[in-house]
Amino acid sequence: MEHNKEIWFEISDMIYNSLAGEITEEEQLKLDEWKNASDENRDLYERICSDEVMQDKIRLYANSNVQTAFDSFVRRREKKDTRRRLIVRISRYAAIIALPLFIALFYFQREVTEELPEQLGKMEEVKKNAPVLTLSNGEQMVLYNQDLTLNEENGVQITMKTEGGMQYSTSDSTKAEMVYNTLTTPSQCDFSFTLADGTRVWLNAQSSLRYPVAFTGDERVVYAEGEIYLEVAKDREHPFFVVLNGMKVEVLGTSFNINSYADEEFAEVTLVEGRVATYVGKERYNLQPGRQLRWDKENQDVNIKVVNVEDYIAWKDGQYVFKGRALSEVARVLQRWYEVEIVFESEESAKVIYTGVIYKEESFDAFIQRLRETSSLSCRIEGDKLYVK
Repeated sequence: MEHNKEIWFEISDMIYNSLAGEITEEEQLKLDEWKNASDENRDLYERICSDEVMQDKIRLYANSNVQTAFDSFVRRREKKDTRRRLIVRISRYAAIIALPLFIALFYFQREVTEELPEQLGKMEEVKKNAPVLTLSNGEQMVLYNQDLTLNEENGVQITMKTEGGMQYSTSDSTKAEMVYNTLTTPSQCDFSFTLADGTRVWLNAQSSLRYPVAFTGDERVVYAEGEIYLEVAKDREHPFFVVLNGMKVEVLGTSFNINSYADEEFAEVTLVEGRVATYVGKERYNLQPGRQLRWDKENQDVNIKVVNVEDYIAWKDGQYVFKGRALSEVARVLQRWYEVEIVFESEESAKVIYTGVIYKEESFDAFIQRLRETSSLSCRIEGDKLYVK
């Protein structure tokens, strides 16, 4: 029994590392081997990762003294196994959520002979990862849905709510120095929050935003990478700037989408409402609602066209909408969301035009099935790679 519990605890660590995006290749191989060893293991893994289980555990610890609970867990673990001491590397902020603790407790509450309910089945929906907040002192914490309040070094208060989202609040005691936070999203993760000036921000998968926790001076400046949608709070005396890789967008109060991943050959600014000025090098381009500026990084060409903006911002509502897009372009979007690799075995397959809607909550298998049904392409999966021909 004790030997099995040691294995369970090792598995729980690997599951935590997987959810946090920090799992090593060796750990992933061990975790995959364990999952594939039996249907029971796979069902248990999916149950542990389910939103319902994680939310229950988070609610349990949100209403208690987490450090006390964590210390208590360590003591109980030492009593169960005096031969092996629990070693957990966890920062003072990460201790607030203690995800490995939740997973391990879930294991230890079960007997080896306990049977899984028949109705569990296999989960079909994507399990979303969680964003990471980097504070001004370099501390990082994973933002699972929870009630949480943090105080930054300059007196700004950061509030997290169980229903999701994050709010920055300033007061008369807020210090004037510029203090920055960075919000980063991994694959299978999008996140929204509100800046101190009231600007609302949505981040898509594998994106990041570096921003002041309180805006001071004549300008409001943030630094972005990836895909981000903003509803900028109006303040004519303090223009808002988004700095990208090779571009800068100036706004006063408006809603727009930016798409500027480092691995893409282009960057896009899509204006929903209001007005923006986009700077590419020394050139300035003014956009009107319903227009999109697309900058070809390699050729340094800029093209402005009329688009259906709803297609380009549907991602923040859980959908990817593609209309007449090359399959290679669709693949790059899906690779970022599902964290898979799509390999085209011929140039012709990469150039196939794709039109369709992909729901973020669906598994990657759902997309493969549709692709097989609506095209003559052949698809095969080997490991974490999809080969298309």
